[in-house]
Amino acid sequence: MIERATICLENGGKHVLHIPRKSFTTRRSLHSAFWSHGAGDINLPNWWHALLQVPSSNPPQWFSKANTHKTRNTVSDTNGLGLLDFLYPVRTLAIIREYVRKNTTALPRHPRSQLPPQRSRNYTSIADIPTNDGPGQVGAVDDTATDHASAVELAAIEASHLTNTELTAKLHDSLFIHQQVSVYQLWGYYVNLRERSVLLAPKDLAQLFTRLSQSHGTFGLEKTRELFDSIDPSERRAVHYACAVSAALRQDDLRSAIGLHAEAATCVGGGSFGTSLVFKHAIERANWKAALAVWRQFGDHRRMYLPESFLWAEIDRLPLPGLLEHARKAVEFAINSIEESTFDEAAPARKLAFAVVHRALSVHNADFDPSTQADLVEKAQSLQGPSGDLFGAAILQHLSLGVQNSKHSQRGLDLYRTARMNPSFIPDQELLHALLRRCHDLRSSEEMYYILEDYRKHHTEIPRHAYLPLLSQLARHGDIDVVDQLSGEYISRFGAQDISVLAPQLLHACYRRAEVDRAIGVIESLQQKHGYIPDIRAWNSVFATYSRVDDCEGAIRILDRLVATNVKPDSKSYGILMGMFAKRSDLAATNEVYEQAISEGVNPSFDMVSSLILALATNDRLDEAERMAEHSLDMDLDAPPRKIPSLTGDHTRTRMWNILLGQHAMKGQLDKVFSLQNRMQEAGIAFDGATYAALMQSLCIKKLPFAAQKILKFVMPKVGIRPTALHYAIVMSGFLNVKDYPKVFSLQNRMDQQGIKPTFSTRNTLLRAESYMDEKDYFEGNSDHPTFEASRAQKVLTDTLDHLNPMELASLGPSKFAQSNAPNVAFQTSYFPYMINLYGRKRLFDKVAEMYDLYISTRQKFSPDVNASPPVELLSALMTSYTKAGEYHEAEKCWQLALEKAQHVACKSDADTSQAGWVLHKYRFFLALPLTRHMHVLAATSRIDEISPLIESLQHAGFQLSTHNWNKYVQVLVQNDRTLVAYQICEGKLMEGWPGWQRFGHEINAKRSIKKQWVPRSWEMARPFPHYETLVYLASAYLTAQSRAYGVGKELLREMEKVAPNTVEAVYKMPKYDDKIQNLLLRRE
Repeated sequence: MIERATICLENGGKHVLHIPRKSFTTRRSLHSAFWSHGAGDINLPNWWHALLQVPSSNPPQWFSKANTHKTRNTVSDTNGLGLLDFLYPVRTLAIIREYVRKNTTALPRHPRSQLPPQRSRNYTSIADIPTNDGPGQVGAVDDTATDHASAVELAAIEASHLTNTELTAKLHDSLFIHQQVSVYQLWGYYVNLRERSVLLAPKDLAQLFTRLSQSHGTFGLEKTRELFDSIDPSERRAVHYACAVSAALRQDDLRSAIGLHAEAATCVGGGSFGTSLVFKHAIERANWKAALAVWRQFGDHRRMYLPESFLWAEIDRLPLPGLLEHARKAVEFAINSIEESTFDEAAPARKLAFAVVHRALSVHNADFDPSTQADLVEKAQSLQGPSGDLFGAAILQHLSLGVQNSKHSQRGLDLYRTARMNPSFIPDQELLHALLRRCHDLRSSEEMYYILEDYRKHHTEIPRHAYLPLLSQLARHGDIDVVDQLSGEYISRFGAQDISVLAPQLLHACYRRAEVDRAIGVIESLQQKHGYIPDIRAWNSVFATYSRVDDCEGAIRILDRLVATNVKPDSKSYGILMGMFAKRSDLAATNEVYEQAISEGVNPSFDMVSSLILALATNDRLDEAERMAEHSLDMDLDAPPRKIPSLTGDHTRTRMWNILLGQHAMKGQLDKVFSLQNRMQEAGIAFDGATYAALMQSLCIKKLPFAAQKILKFVMPKVGIRPTALHYAIVMSGFLNVKDYPKVFSLQNRMDQQGIKPTFSTRNTLLRAESYMDEKDYFEGNSDHPTFEASRAQKVLTDTLDHLNPMELASLGPSKFAQSNAPNVAFQTSYFPYMINLYGRKRLFDKVAEMYDLYISTRQKFSPDVNASPPVELLSALMTSYTKAGEYHEAEKCWQLALEKAQHVACKSDADTSQAGWVLHKYRFFLALPLTRHMHVLAATSRIDEISPLIESLQHAGFQLSTHNWNKYVQVLVQNDRTLVAYQICEGKLMEGWPGWQRFGHEINAKRSIKKQWVPRSWEMARPFPHYETLVYLASAYLTAQSRAYGVGKELLREMEKVAPNTVEAVYKMPKYDDKIQNLLLRRE
């Protein structure tokens, strides 16, 4: 026997770590009791039995390639059973221990959870060890063994050698300490104790229930129910019911689970017995009758013992998208119940549906499909329940996802506006506070008025914490009156100790509305009433307000006042002041302020350097401006602006580069715009809305509005920048310039759909597009009126003036059509010059008078300075009308007003208008429009000789004449028999770079290229060039000279060829075109 045992041991030792495919069998069958005989006192390791486990050629279910490393080292727990040491050679144990110690890396130590259960072995059979192959955690035990009965028998045999006390302790340890023990062993131990009539402690019995009900296989679930049935009904507790219910549900036996739950509801006083599990199971499977039964049972029997959260515990673990779908199905079930039964029978279904819906809507901070939620709320309203509460819960669910999720935030605000139309909607303070925070974060002002109204309507008083967000956002909206009212209310309720917090909001509202006088009045009022001492932040707000109205003199007065009160200006103060001068292109004044700031120890800020760049750029010194922008990349600048979350990269220097982009864009230099944007990317400078606006502007000037539209529709949303009204105005103007008017209307509709409010830039574009359509209808005979009626344009103007609101200034950024006017002037007057000019050209002088009266009334409504002269654009339009009407005296009055306006607007700081060069570079074309009209007046009143001295005086001051001015001057000279002077002016001012007629080719191309174009913005960028009409006038004069007496005509022609050779050549070679002007002036039939 010893020899055979030795052979068995040697073979097992060779293969315990290397499992071959070939199976091993012994020649002898040994009873299991043989191995537990004697040697019980030897302290042997747990893996000792592994030497006796002979591998099989057909590995059992617990063996696979995935766990080969586990199986090779799995050993049996002896549980105190000894071995026969006399069977083994001397030092066998020591050799094996030494081997294991040296090969610990190859033999990883496994927890006891991987030890196979003790069982009888038959050495004439193939080894088949059922083992626990799960992860070793409670509830994750894999008991899918092939031989349940054998495993249980093994545990029972093992338990038969233990006393009651030992077995009870072993079961207790297996349940609470060694939780890796399989459920077969546990059940075997329990059966053995039950046969001995040993009762388990309630704690052990509850744990055994838990272990059995949480096992993976069917064995544990069946034994759970068997164990439950074995307990006397009077001794069943909540935990027993909970495990039995769980086991029934896992076997998909909902009927039994509901029966057990109903029994527990009536028999158990306290504790949880699986209510939430049954409820969840029924809802997930859309078994709404079962769900309703459980819900009613809970309400009837359990609400007094447990909070309602016990019912929803499992439901709350479901993903939100699925939960919203379940809630929708619950509502549909309730609707069907109402339609198919009486109201009394359907009432519980309706209540259950509302309960599920509320639970779904109460889940926060989880993403979901807004359309699913909207559909759910809409269906739930049809149940005629507390739909107001549903709105509040749905709004909070949207807002819970944070300001970064703009889609849900905006949907939440939209839903709030919709909910306010529902009479049952009464927002509580929690909802209003959440809305208040979100509106403040999103800078959404419209909803602030609703929140303010709901606070007063439903809660009598505004909470103290709500005042500051309300004031901040309403001030940004420019509602000075409401901000003033709320500030006074706050002071009356809580005192004036927070006046330093309230004052900036009042001043910011004045800044947004561009009301300088009121800003000064706010400071003086607060000083008198509450002893407020304004700091530099308050004065900076006043500076910024002066900047909005372009009042440099007023800002200088405030600066002097600060010096007198010992308040030291900071970098922001100087940045604002420099920006005011830079916008006017007053480079000298900008540099002077900068040097003063440096001398006072102020570190340069981003705003200060940006102002220097702007001053250089507006003086056409773009190369210097670009070098300064490059140099700023290495400068340590002070006071960076607030971080904008949507921008990635260095946003602090974005404005500097946007200035350069804007200047090149206005010149139509598309290549330069692309080059600067590439440089911004290389330097890591973030793009913002102004960056894309510059690119779109350059594309539109190049008559590529479709490319600009692609940026608007696709590029900007992709990079997370929301288009504004300015972007739409740029693209709309681009389509207007190429006469694609339907596109203008289409973009306007898209703006409305996107919820973008129109500004005077978009309204002016729309006004022009509608007027062109009016003219088209008139010339094509589609108009109902015999005379021209700009009905469509008039409708746009009327609608605009009806909705004109000074609070529009609060959201007004960079704008088109403002020309040289401050925002507070442009927003109310920019429409009238175009309409007056339109009616004046059509000789509709009554309409002109009507438009001017309308301008006066509008100006009186919104401006305290009713005696201020009209904008120069309006004066020019009036001159057109007066000239055509023959009212030259009125036209001259307009010219004098334009000169006075120029002295006020275009004059350099501290310059003397009697000296030369007092005009700022930016305003060098300020008088270009009215000058053309005035030359016509001088010619019509036989004062042609006054034109030349007038032009000299304007040029002496620093004004420049546009291409249109020079062409008009030449035409007037020809018409008044000043032929030689006309040729001299044309040669000196217009013919530089003349390419010759052959350059233009076909007649149509020639007229397009040199025909007079009414594009005012091209004055600054276009070189002087002769208009087609001008050359025809010169040709007419040339023919007149030829037709005169031989000597006089010959002398004049000789002088003309001498002083203007290029002009004479252009006139001489001008092709014959069969058009109205050549037939009229050159007398061609």
